[in-house]
Amino acid sequence: MPVVIGGLEMYRDLLVHVDGSESGRRRVQFAADLAGSTGARLSGIHVTPPPEVPPLYKPTRVEEVAAHLSSQLALQAAEAAAVFRAEVSERQADTCWFEATGDVVQGIRDRARYADLVIVGQYEWQGSPETHPLPIAHSVVVRCGRPVLVVPAAVRLGSLANVAIAWDGSREAVRAVHDALPLLRLARSVRVVTNSPESTENGDDDAESLLTHLCRHGVAVDADVLRLGSAPAHHALRKQIEQGPYDLLVMGGYSHPMWMEFVFGGVTESILLSLKIPVLVSH
Repeated sequence: MPVVIGGLEMYRDLLVHVDGSESGRRRVQFAADLAGSTGARLSGIHVTPPPEVPPLYKPTRVEEVAAHLSSQLALQAAEAAAVFRAEVSERQADTCWFEATGDVVQGIRDRARYADLVIVGQYEWQGSPETHPLPIAHSVVVRCGRPVLVVPAAVRLGSLANVAIAWDGSREAVRAVHDALPLLRLARSVRVVTNSPESTENGDDDAESLLTHLCRHGVAVDADVLRLGSAPAHHALRKQIEQGPYDLLVMGGYSHPMWMEFVFGGVTESILLSLKIPVLVSH
């Protein structure tokens, strides 16, 4: 949970994964701006995975190829460190840099224990698609135990002024909203989007109760709840977010079993892979 000082929720530590690419550079810029607006310390991390030699090489060449891959991975690690230092030097005074080797998701997870928010790229991969079929964002969300901000490659820099909350009343959605409170308090406008019926059995509107709760936290919520129609949830939600003036989506992740999400697709997977704005996800 974020630190609470004088009744105000605050982030004190942000962690961004850096891969040395141009999208990684923009992600660091975004993270540095976010740290500046929230008053948090920004830490960067790069995890160097073990070299994976594709099976197409003859056994006699495996050692040679592995050495070449190790050299490339070392170069990428150096580039990631250089990108982080270059981008935070003029934006942030309070920063830390970490490096690790091994499983990328595990490396991020281990350092995420000491962060209030983890920032990763939308299309960062662990390794070859044969052995790692999903981007790391999915695994980080499920395994790190912290809220994760998934950032697209072409993320726009600037404030997260207009926020949408995907609300279904699930445990994951509840956690996401409260994990996002430091950002919600900074936003100019927060809109609740739901596909739930207008009222529950006891006559109390769940989404309206959320609005009341957020107002008590000083969040500038839009009084009108946006209720989706009968279209499949991920198509309807994505359409509403893409058509609206939103800078951030807050949602719970994987409220259904993970294997069902992977086999049949689901809201979390669809949104994380396709949305063009940052998505804050909690599991």
